[in-house]
Formats: sequence, structure tokens, C-alpha cells
Amino acid sequence: MLTVFMFKATKVIKDLHMNDRRDRYLPFIFISLFYLIVSYMIRTQEWMTPDMLIAFFAITTVVILTNAITFFWKISAHAAGVVGWLGFVLALQQTYPTTNTLFWPLILAILLSGLVSWSRLYLNAHKPKEIFAGAALGFIISFAAITMFI
Repeated sequence: MLTVFMFKATKVIKDLHMNDRRDRYLPFIFISLFYLIVSYMIRTQEWMTPDMLIAFFAITTVVILTNAITFFWKISAHAAGVVGWLGFVLALQQTYPTTNTLFWPLILAILLSGLVSWSRLYLNAHKPKEIFAGAALGFIISFAAITMFI
């Protein structure tokens, strides 16, 4: 967020909503670079478990793909993020079926996915196709990362 405010203050972007797809280029490049650098730096940390590393690399992949797509089409990064979390929760529930601890996170993920997607439509920030594409990208990458590598 600080980067976006800095870009607004220096007039690199027109407004904080970044309704114009071109306003998203530079902030999204910075976000992608940030995720790549952090992914590289945390991969060898003691506290980073293999499962957490897989999840973090999946998140980084979603961010980079969403940002790359933005250069050609306005995809919903909000939907990619929140529905990606839903993908993680469903995949973890499938991977570890004996646990009941994911029931409330699943309910919360479903509610937030609907609420965030609806809000993007309500605010006229995206068209339904853009939200669906972001949601599909986030869900598929997140779900696949857990089911394939854990």
C-alpha cells in the first residue's frame, strides 16, 4: 500500500483505484519483484516448513501471473487472492481429511470470496469475466500446488 501511495503522490498513477489498466503496470511490477525477492530470501529460513514454502511459491506464482496478464487484460487481482485462499483451504481439507479444524476457515473463505467478488462488481472496478478469470487463476494455482506437492 505504501508503494501505491508513493506512486499516487509522485503522480505515477492517476488515482488509488487504478481503474486505467496502464496505471497498474509499475505498481504491479514492484509487487512482483517484492514477492520474488521475499520468496528467494525465505526459502532457507529455519521456520519455513516445506508445506509453507509450497504455499508461498503458489502465492508468488498467482501474483506474477496476475501481474503479467494485466499488461494485456484487466484481470481481478482481488478475486485471484481471495479465491486462491479458498483453493488452499479446500485442498488442505482434501489432503488432510481427518481434521475438522478447517471448517470455519472454509466458511470464511467462501463468504469472503463472494463478498470481494461482489464488491468489485458493485464498484464497477471489473466486469464479470475479469473477476471469474482472476478467481479461476487463484483457485487453480493454489489448489493444484497443495494437491500436487503436499
